[in-house]
Amino acid sequence: MGPRGHQSFLLLLALCATGAFVSATVLSGLPTTVSVMESAVPGTIIVEFNLTCQNETSIPTPVFTLQSTPPTYFFNQPIVAHRASPTPHYSVQITLSPSAALDARQVNQYTLTLEATCPGETPAKGELFVQVHTVDGPPQCMARFASQVGELVQVSEDVAPLMPIYTVVLQRPASGLRFTIKDNDTPLTIDRAGQVLAPGSGFIPAHAGQVFRLQILVTDRSGRNCSGAVTVTVLPVHRPHINFMAAWRSVAVLEKRGAMQLVTQVQAQGNNVRYEIIAPAAHGLYTIDTVTGELRNTYELDLQRSPEVAHTQLLVRAYDMLHPSDSDIICLNITVLPTNTLAPHCSPAVLLAQVPEDTPIGWTLAMLTCTDPDASNSSLRYQVEGDQHSRYSFRMQGPQLQVNETLDYDSAASARFQYVATILVTDNGQPPLSTHVPVLVTVTPKNEHSPACPARAMFSVPEDAAFGDTVGRVNGTDLDYPFDNIEYSIAGGTGASPPAFYIGPRTGEIHVLSPLDYESKQVYILTVQLRDMANDADPHHQHSALCDITIQVQDTNDQPPRCMPPFQEFFIYSTRDPSLPLAQLQCSDKDESTMLPLTYTLVGGNTNGHFRLAGSTLLHSAFSDPPDSIHEPRTFELLVEVTDSFSAPRHSTTATLVVHVTPWATATPSTTTIHTTLRKGPLVVTHTEWFWAPSPWFVVVLTVSVALLLVALAWLAWKLLCRSAPGKSAQPLLQDSRSSLMAVPRTPLQVRITSSTAAPERAAGSEQAPPPLGLSGHSFPRPHTHFPPALGLNGHCPPPRVRPAQPLQTGHLEWARL
Repeated sequence: MGPRGHQSFLLLLALCATGAFVSATVLSGLPTTVSVMESAVPGTIIVEFNLTCQNETSIPTPVFTLQSTPPTYFFNQPIVAHRASPTPHYSVQITLSPSAALDARQVNQYTLTLEATCPGETPAKGELFVQVHTVDGPPQCMARFASQVGELVQVSEDVAPLMPIYTVVLQRPASGLRFTIKDNDTPLTIDRAGQVLAPGSGFIPAHAGQVFRLQILVTDRSGRNCSGAVTVTVLPVHRPHINFMAAWRSVAVLEKRGAMQLVTQVQAQGNNVRYEIIAPAAHGLYTIDTVTGELRNTYELDLQRSPEVAHTQLLVRAYDMLHPSDSDIICLNITVLPTNTLAPHCSPAVLLAQVPEDTPIGWTLAMLTCTDPDASNSSLRYQVEGDQHSRYSFRMQGPQLQVNETLDYDSAASARFQYVATILVTDNGQPPLSTHVPVLVTVTPKNEHSPACPARAMFSVPEDAAFGDTVGRVNGTDLDYPFDNIEYSIAGGTGASPPAFYIGPRTGEIHVLSPLDYESKQVYILTVQLRDMANDADPHHQHSALCDITIQVQDTNDQPPRCMPPFQEFFIYSTRDPSLPLAQLQCSDKDESTMLPLTYTLVGGNTNGHFRLAGSTLLHSAFSDPPDSIHEPRTFELLVEVTDSFSAPRHSTTATLVVHVTPWATATPSTTTIHTTLRKGPLVVTHTEWFWAPSPWFVVVLTVSVALLLVALAWLAWKLLCRSAPGKSAQPLLQDSRSSLMAVPRTPLQVRITSSTAAPERAAGSEQAPPPLGLSGHSFPRPHTHFPPALGLNGHCPPPRVRPAQPLQTGHLEWARL
């Protein structure tokens, strides 16, 4: 009510007080505005105010009417109570009805219009504004739903798909709720409104009679929740579904098997199924079990005594015990057969065959000749039996055993390359009799596949790898048995001579054969030949393949830095500007793995710290001398260590810088002479020597070759020393030489001078002692003397041999080399 309403109401009260109008009923405290929480429960008092009637003895009680905007049944009619003190009046209360469910998100204010009428007085109207406020509280599930038992719901199995079968109701309705089924393993679902729905395709017959228990979780926007349980029982609905899978069946039974023998068994689909024979009505030959459907003969079947039992037709009815109208019928044609006594006879009794593994499909391995002693015109059935490996490898084309699939020698390795099967020959008698013919087929190998290169064809090896280090392994494959039986060899790409790598012929492992140098060659591409072995009955039938193997040489820090030049010499004056660089070292490292810059360090010769390094630049500080001293030239031998890395392995070299400092002075030197003794420090110079370190196998080969060469030279020298003289006249000389060798071992050379007159004396066998040696080691015998014959190896003189002496001229010399 606005300001005008309040003014009108006050004016009305003033007029009534002066008696200008008829007495009117007064509503105290209206209009007014009250607030109520949406969680208020039924019976909550919304507002309480007073009603005053001008006629204090008003009987009966005043009458009230209540209207709500928007219309609702959430509020009860006013409750009026008479009060006598302090003045007579009526107390009026407005409360919530039992159906009240306030929701501020839907309606947040209700306008209640009240009209009160006292007997004999003018009615009074007033307005009450009820504002509904939200409550920040968790959702509250109904007590029965939240109990341990939960709600119980029964639903028919033929309910429509997605039909609501239960709705979750909360004590206080709220919006923004989320309903979920915890660990749902049932066909039921729940939607956003909290309705539990039937399966999308409806219940299936298997669901009939089942009980599904649902744990439903109700969660608000703040994550607060309550939970409850619903148990749904699916009630089965009976429908006609008794039926046989086939309308008729043919049954053959042997004669003379005795009474009450099982002939056949019929089964129908459905529940509570029972069976009965309905035709012929008075057969008496067969009986059926009403529960199991087993059909048995009531007495022994004998074709000779009762030929009419050879063929019988029965009608069997299956019906639902609870609903007999639900039934189905099957027709049974029963034939009684004579008994079969003899099995087929086959030749040969055992089949043996040996074939290569590339035998084509359809190739006939053997032929069977089989007969049935019971009937000459009986048809026989042939069937291959055995394990799964052998059963499908062969087939029977009549009595012919043929290859059905490729005979793989490689897959037959587990069975020792043999297929073991059995041919089952069966006649058409009753009961059918069979004969088993064993089959043993041996498969010989055939080299069908070439070796395959490995998927990984790239290896890496550091350049400092030693002789024999393993680079990698070439894992070739071969599908022929024995599997992966491969011989490896390098067909090309080994590099310079000697080869850099070699490969194990059986293992396929690549090893380092000679030193590697990353700076010289980074990549080797080897052509490896793979050749299979022992994969065919013919040992010369082999396959091979070539594989390209890439070997990458990894760079390592194996070279020290080099400075050019390693030695530098400089001459400066002591007054030189210290800000100017003195020298720049030009050093480099061949190793590409050395990514860091070279480090330079002064390690010697820096007396008094006159010099320093800024990277590779040499700087000096100012030289100072007393003004009246005698200035002498000074020499600094600086050693600079250049290092290529901070971590191992690291290498370094030393550069030498010789700096001659000549003092420069403006004052006249005094006559005093000061002798200064210079201390000489040790000068460390690192000199790197390159040497050739051959592999151990090369040293062994070289040693053996040198030893063989020395033996050959010794043998040649022995041949030259021991061979015979070309002329006969030299024979005595050789004998004298051997004699003199025994007498005088240290005489390197002997000379014999023979004249023409010495022949008779030698012929007569006269001997004389050799003359003494001269200073030069030569002996000068007399003209008519000769040396005694040489002794043998056993110390005895050999028998004298008389040879005619050749005439020699006087003064001719003959030499014998010892």
